[in-house]
Amino acid sequence: MRSNDLARLAGISVRTLRHYHQVGVLEEPVRSGNGYRDYDTHALVRVLRIRRLAELGFSLAQIATLVEGSGPAAEDLFDSLDAEFAEQIERLTRQRELLAHLRRHGVPPDLPPEIAASHELLRRSGLTESAAELDRDYALLLAQVLGAAGQEYLTAVYDLMSRPARAPATAAAMAAWADLDDESTEADIDRLVGQLTELLVPVLAELTRDGGPPPPSLAEAQLQEHTTDYVTLAQQRLLERLLVALEKEQPDP
Repeated sequence: MRSNDLARLAGISVRTLRHYHQVGVLEEPVRSGNGYRDYDTHALVRVLRIRRLAELGFSLAQIATLVEGSGPAAEDLFDSLDAEFAEQIERLTRQRELLAHLRRHGVPPDLPPEIAASHELLRRSGLTESAAELDRDYALLLAQVLGAAGQEYLTAVYDLMSRPARAPATAAAMAAWADLDDESTEADIDRLVGQLTELLVPVLAELTRDGGPPPPSLAEAQLQEHTTDYVTLAQQRLLERLLVALEKEQPDP
């Protein structure tokens, strides 16, 4: 039978059949006098076995050992495949839980899930749409720049800043931050620095007192490197002054 016939009977594509030849799980027959490759029933049975094992999840390398009867015992391959499936199930379960979390809080899926609930609480506390959009983008940027340890700290800060007693003031300050532009005065910036310092100092103190995650070791220069092209000049000046103000508020060692 020709390759098209074999592929049709086996329920695979001709391209897949050629791939079997390339990786060595199926011997390629010699061409007949008319230039075509002719396959016999033995080849069809082998392809059916290969397809069955592939559907079970075995790799072509594993299939090669199974159909040849060489290599690790089938029981060992079963154990390996079962462990791989267990990992996939665990990963997919986490993904489903994440989707449910994002759906429950009604937040965009690109927002770091750890701060999704806090972000939604701030929205409900008066955070404007423009401020919410900027916060979402900035949180995504910071989460990447800070790394895993820094993300834990960022999540803790968001959690405390979005508590009912602080959420309205936090939302107002974040909205003011989003509105900073080229027309903002130095007084506007200094006033907002004061608001944010007043909000953040007790939050940072609470984190330290309660044994929360340590602050990330991100230097001011690194922060500027990753944010200068993203925020406005007024927002950049605010960040610089806020870092100085918070440093002054830190207790002496």
